[in-house]
Amino acid sequence: MQQKTNEIALAYSAEDIAAQVSRMAAEIRQDAGEADIFLLGILKGASVFLSDLLRALTGTVSYGFVDVVRDTADDNDALEIDFLHFTDIRGRNVYVLKDVVNTGIIENYLLNQLRAQHAPARLRLVALLDRPEARTVDVRTDFRGFTVSDGTFAGYGLEHDQRFGNLPFIGRVA
Repeated sequence: MQQKTNEIALAYSAEDIAAQVSRMAAEIRQDAGEADIFLLGILKGASVFLSDLLRALTGTVSYGFVDVVRDTADDNDALEIDFLHFTDIRGRNVYVLKDVVNTGIIENYLLNQLRAQHAPARLRLVALLDRPEARTVDVRTDFRGFTVSDGTFAGYGLEHDQRFGNLPFIGRVA
């Protein structure tokens, strides 16, 4: 049965999301072992995802947020990283969280900058929604909640036209 809220058709229920977040938390903890984990959420879409993953992880976990601004007016797709509160990640186990990984341009840029300038011990990409067919650069998600194809999604922190981010589920915009 498809539920609708305005023009949003259910794709993943709150229960589906909770199950995937729990699974990813276990996989991330296994990957990091007993070591401390630092979650770095890419704003703004990953904020709800980061909150739930943070609570699902065991052991010592800290977090921060970064905004990666893409200047689409620039022919070279200029990117700029804005740390809201920079935390030294040198030697730390860093898991970069993104709401939807599409082309991989932003994620690739951020991962390369973090590796080159901040030397984390471990650097992993975690996607709530992963769209591998849309890649235009070679970037791999290490952990993913759901693999999706085409479409626009909203809910669970993902907004469409600055709406629907408060929905407890992820829906496909009709």
